Amino acid sequence: MTMEPPPSTEIRATNAATGWVIALSAGLIGLGILAILMPAIASAVFTSVIGWIALVSGVFQVGQAFQAKAFRGQGLGLGVGILYAIAGLYILLNLVNATALLTLAFGLLLMAEGVFTIAMAFTYRAGGTMSWFVAINGIITLILGILAFNRWPFSALWLIGLYVGISLLLTGSSLLGAALALRKQGV
Repeated sequence: MTMEPPPSTEIRATNAATGWVIALSAGLIGLGILAILMPAIASAVFTSVIGWIALVSGVFQVGQAFQAKAFRGQGLGLGVGILYAIAGLYILLNLVNATALLTLAFGLLLMAEGVFTIAMAFTYRAGGTMSWFVAINGIITLILGILAFNRWPFSALWLIGLYVGISLLLTGSSLLGAALALRKQGV
């Protein structure tokens, strides 16, 4: 009967750290699946988070402007803070309109990114095969942007939630793969 030596401190630390990453990745995967299954709710949640971020940062900026009385740009800081707070309130009180505008901006962004990625693929042609992957990425991104823009405002109901869900799912999956690989390597 052979006894295995106790695991080293480094292996235990790696297992503990990867345990948290595995838990995080499982949560991200779960949230991604929920967002994909319920894209309208995910779009509303994402937009309202942006609204809260704008509102809270506006309040902090207004507070900071009053604390910096000797600062020359106090009026500008106060103005920017008020604009952030108003934008945050607008987003939170008009969630449907804000989601529609955010979707429109997102569609335009994807179209621009697709065009620039395609141009980059054919301009730099680094690595032969890799430039085709970059071009395909640009074409798909351009198509997604056109679909979002073409179906607007109806795409506002699902687009942001679906894209956020896919992003969460892919991020969680890649984190899970990295954590499991690290844990396997450490043993």
